Amino acid sequence: MIKKQIRAIVFDLGGVVVHGGYLDFLKHFCTTCMTPEGKKQVARLERQANLGNLTEREFLRKLRWIFGLHLSVSRMHDLIVDHMQTDKRLAHLIPKLKKTRIALFSNSIGNMAVEVLHKRHLNSHRLFGRVFISSRLHLVKPDQKAYHYILRALKVKPREALMVDDRLVNIQGARKAGMEGIVYKNSAQFRRAIRKYEFV
Repeated sequence: MIKKQIRAIVFDLGGVVVHGGYLDFLKHFCTTCMTPEGKKQVARLERQANLGNLTEREFLRKLRWIFGLHLSVSRMHDLIVDHMQTDKRLAHLIPKLKKTRIALFSNSIGNMAVEVLHKRHLNSHRLFGRVFISSRLHLVKPDQKAYHYILRALKVKPREALMVDDRLVNIQGARKAGMEGIVYKNSAQFRRAIRKYEFV
């Protein structure tokens, strides 16, 4: 079997490099956020925060007001950021893929992703050569403009780039842009999935 050559791997942050935090917070403290209507409202707010049109504080205030949460904004922040844990097996594997360009692209609520990277000591060049944060770029997954921006920044053709994300919709967006994609579940599944690629 001829393996597809990959010159750049782009990892998502939440649900891939780190776990817990935001989704766990919604499930435990905002059960109405997880209803069909609640998910739609949260998604609309998330998009605005991911684009940088809402600060993290504004996002959490709206979440508290719409869903009647009895938590302070600072407490909500701590419950999300402090409970994000690094996927240690994946973090151990990433440096071994260093033949290729390694980047991180996160849809971030304000500067939350930057804070998580700092607190988990993930913002060094040991793991990622480039870090792209949606709220700073004003570009979000799964919008095509976001993927094209990343591809240009990494100086690779779409077919030479692999997107790794836990959300199918983001992988579908990457594939529409011509990229390869893996829906991340765990490090063992990821190891199996990358066997069909050659990293150059």
